[in-house]
Amino acid sequence: MLTRCGSAARISRCASVGVCDHTGVMVEVWSDEPIASKDEDVFDRVAYAVQAARLITESDPGKSSIVFGLTGAWGSGKSSMLAMIQEEIETSYSAWQVARFTPWATSDLDGLLGDFYASLSTALPPKKAKRLRKSLGTLAQVAAPATKAIPWIGGTVAATAKMASEALVKQEPWDKAFHRAESDLLSLKTPILLIADDIDRLQSTELLGLLKVVRLLGRFKGVHYLLAYDEATLFQTLSETDLIGGESDAAARFLEKIVQYPLVVPPLLETQLIDRLDEGIDKALADAGRRAISSGKLGALQKVYLSQLSTPRAIDRYLAQLRHHLPLVDQDEINDEDLIILTLLRTTFPVLYARLPQWKDELISGHTGKLRSGGSGPLYEPFDLASLLSTVPAPAQEDARVLLSTLFPKIDSGIRVRYPDAGKHICDHRYFDRYFALGIPTHDLSDIEVARGVAAAGEGADTTLRALLTQPEGGRVVLVIDKAAQATTAMAIDSSGDHQRLTVIASVLSNLDQLPTDSGYLARPRSSAIEWIAVMLLQLSDHAAPASIAKALAGASSLAVQAQIIRTAEHQKPGLAWLDDVAAAMCPSMIEEFLDHLRAGDDAPEGEGPGWMVDFLTSKNRRDALAERIAVALKNQECSLADIAARCVIPQQLLGAAERPYRLREFDQSRFNLLAPPDPDPWYELPTIEVDDTDLAWANRRAYATGRVKRPPHSAVARE
Repeated sequence: MLTRCGSAARISRCASVGVCDHTGVMVEVWSDEPIASKDEDVFDRVAYAVQAARLITESDPGKSSIVFGLTGAWGSGKSSMLAMIQEEIETSYSAWQVARFTPWATSDLDGLLGDFYASLSTALPPKKAKRLRKSLGTLAQVAAPATKAIPWIGGTVAATAKMASEALVKQEPWDKAFHRAESDLLSLKTPILLIADDIDRLQSTELLGLLKVVRLLGRFKGVHYLLAYDEATLFQTLSETDLIGGESDAAARFLEKIVQYPLVVPPLLETQLIDRLDEGIDKALADAGRRAISSGKLGALQKVYLSQLSTPRAIDRYLAQLRHHLPLVDQDEINDEDLIILTLLRTTFPVLYARLPQWKDELISGHTGKLRSGGSGPLYEPFDLASLLSTVPAPAQEDARVLLSTLFPKIDSGIRVRYPDAGKHICDHRYFDRYFALGIPTHDLSDIEVARGVAAAGEGADTTLRALLTQPEGGRVVLVIDKAAQATTAMAIDSSGDHQRLTVIASVLSNLDQLPTDSGYLARPRSSAIEWIAVMLLQLSDHAAPASIAKALAGASSLAVQAQIIRTAEHQKPGLAWLDDVAAAMCPSMIEEFLDHLRAGDDAPEGEGPGWMVDFLTSKNRRDALAERIAVALKNQECSLADIAARCVIPQQLLGAAERPYRLREFDQSRFNLLAPPDPDPWYELPTIEVDDTDLAWANRRAYATGRVKRPPHSAVARE
């Protein structure tokens, strides 16, 4: 998690509504409501609000009209601060009246004036202000003659139409009407504070209209204003007016003439931001039933988090998205840390996020796929993030780059974050799409479903695993095997794990012939299954008995499959004594199978020849035993030298040939030397026979070997 500092702080007020999700669990829905009272403050801002209320109420209300400005970035808590200031004035300064003015809720100046006078009227004492209300009505009609009926009492137009018509009976100059209304206000001895929130939402003409009301049309002695706005946004809006002419400095000077007392919402300390994020992420994980995370990957992004989530609203908005996203995908289908980081990127840089799937290959590989020359040879051209980062405002591009480099380490090794590999990362092409689909896409498979099938197979119930492995689509079967391998890797390294793995091996071998064939270059289901079995063998503990291993492998449909498994395991981890023992136990059966093949002569099954047996027996130092048995078979006329030579003719595959792609192209003399005795024989003197090299029958191979074979040398070295 993020590095914790200081005391924990909760959300300023994450107003929420409880709703049930599809599982019946109550979830929290964020609605971005400000707090309503000082009791709800969790950012230690009450003292600031109390002092602001004191400043306002001590501002000599009977002699002037003062404008206070409350500034802060969007989401910094201005509305919550206004609520606390209003509460403090209403409870501690009973002589004052506070009213809310919402200028952004109207569409023109008439409406703006109407809302202003209506808001002012609501702050007047109900029994003593009848005359003043009439004065305000007259003033409103003079100031905005186009307004047909202004609800200055705060009621509906219909309810105030009569009063409006009475005010229009005798119209007088605006300044005279203004001073009369001001005199009536002062006679009430009731200082008034009008609060206007979010005035930075106004368009430029609307904003100028508001400022005109505040400083001219509504500048009554005893009436004060508290305006809340984001200063940078307000300056930008003012600079767009003809009055300012596009100069931000001029906008700042202009606003200084309007606002006498600028107050700034206290920014949250880094400790408060960090604690809020930590607590929010912890809660989101807990609510989604996720495991805790502690790799330090998030902590390495602390600067980015603090830069992009610097206000309560920004934090709460991010956490709301996180609470929504986490339950959508099971914790064993993705990497939670990657999802948490991607949600930050999505929340802060939505345009960049939307473009990521288009650059999937480049992000994952870190290069464009194009080669370029380098000092040590051809190199792939690195992927340049500039095209992606161009969608992000310049000041934030470095933060965006760090997030991308953390999620996709190969694009920038200079800032690569190293962390324990928990699998299922977004930078893995097998899982990338899940993070954007927020689920399992149709071309994907659930890791959990496969893991459950493997677990059941480990207990002897392989119905689910069998169904997954025997699908007709080779690519999906390879995907199943990849995910199944992850599940067996997670099994314990002890006797219980040994039992599970060996049971799974037996299950896979019993179904191996039902898997799609290795017909493609990439999707090779049967070869992938054999590699998986080899990996499971290597994951067995030292307690696994060779006899148990041999029993599990005996479920294979042929010795060829068993030998392929052994060779694959030895290639990955050579020199294992127990693996040699398992292989040695296979040799007697393999010798007998080779002899049976020889004895069958031309009637032996076509397909793969028995040459692989020779190679396997040779690697296990059992070639001499095979040669001795062959010598006996020759002596007993159970086979001939030509039968042996036929097994040493090697077909070669022709790339691109649609039909009968194999041709007889080579006679392996070295293999023949290992099998045949060095005794002379008239057969060696026969001439070469021309044959149809597309015919792979044993009789044709025997004819092909005639005239090409040579008598084996006497030397043992030569025979080796």
